[in-house]
Amino acid sequence: MFNIKKILLLTLLMVATTATAQPSFRITSFISHRDLTDRQKADIQKYIQGWTDAMFTNNTEKLGEARRGLSEPLDKRWAMSNTARMHYCESLLTCFEPILSEENENDLASVNALQILSLLGTERSVTTIMRHVSSSFEDRAALRQWASVGLENSFQSGRLPLTRITSAATLLADAASREPVWYVASRQLQSLSTLGTTPGLRRSELSELQELSFELQVQAISNIIEDVSANKTASFRVRPIRSGLSSLRLQLIEPSVDSELKENTINSLIPVLIRVLEISLEQSSGAQKNERLLVAYGGAIETANTMLQRFVGNQGLEDVDIRESWEAGDTQPLADAITYWQGQVSSK
Repeated sequence: MFNIKKILLLTLLMVATTATAQPSFRITSFISHRDLTDRQKADIQKYIQGWTDAMFTNNTEKLGEARRGLSEPLDKRWAMSNTARMHYCESLLTCFEPILSEENENDLASVNALQILSLLGTERSVTTIMRHVSSSFEDRAALRQWASVGLENSFQSGRLPLTRITSAATLLADAASREPVWYVASRQLQSLSTLGTTPGLRRSELSELQELSFELQVQAISNIIEDVSANKTASFRVRPIRSGLSSLRLQLIEPSVDSELKENTINSLIPVLIRVLEISLEQSSGAQKNERLLVAYGGAIETANTMLQRFVGNQGLEDVDIRESWEAGDTQPLADAITYWQGQVSSK
């Protein structure tokens, strides 16, 4: 049976490689207008279609030129009006459908399309970007990574309402919890960490987002830990655990963070830190068979233990380098530390 989508994609590729698609005109002279004429709307469509056709290439120089062509009207210096932004967004979404399609094997073009969409900061563009964040719906790791970057860029545009940011961030945290590729999960957690600096919101909304940011980061890290534990084998997915915890550690020492929010976050984080140590102990034999896994787990152990020392206190804990001992094959100091931290928490 013929695949209609593949035929369409091949046709577009043939057009793009046999003709010069770059528009010979610019639209920056009128995109600041509140009201657009039918001719101007048509010019926007032709402009986007022309540069989109040029994106069907493996030539990085030509692809970069097409990306710049599509990004230029979104530059702040042209002060694009809301009306023009709406039409620009609709045209981009229509023209990008074959580029973002799973039938398109040119990941570089797809990644560039996501980068352009992230500059829009509209609810429609965010909806499209969200479709490529989760491994449940998107098989291409590169697209999941750049969709995660795209959501952060969209948040930081300052154009989205709180409700849209909240729903997108919740989906992003769920995606990070399930993400099988460690570096994608790390990038997803990083995007979640920036919620508290979202521009364009009232102070009360910003406080709500900061609380949500901490909550989602802690929950996503906890979910990753339990998933690693359930799989029984040592996994590189401990890398986003370490990077996520290190990021939270820095966020929680910021003086601008509300003291009650900080305390609540630390209280929810402490059991997660102990779980990192427990699972590292459980999977010691597997992790110590691979040098890179040894470093990954060792880093997670060191980070979690250091944070527990800061948040709980280490009076009575023997002064031993737990990571160094563990990497050398001696797991007893780690086991002793787990017992100590469990006792400290249960006594409070």
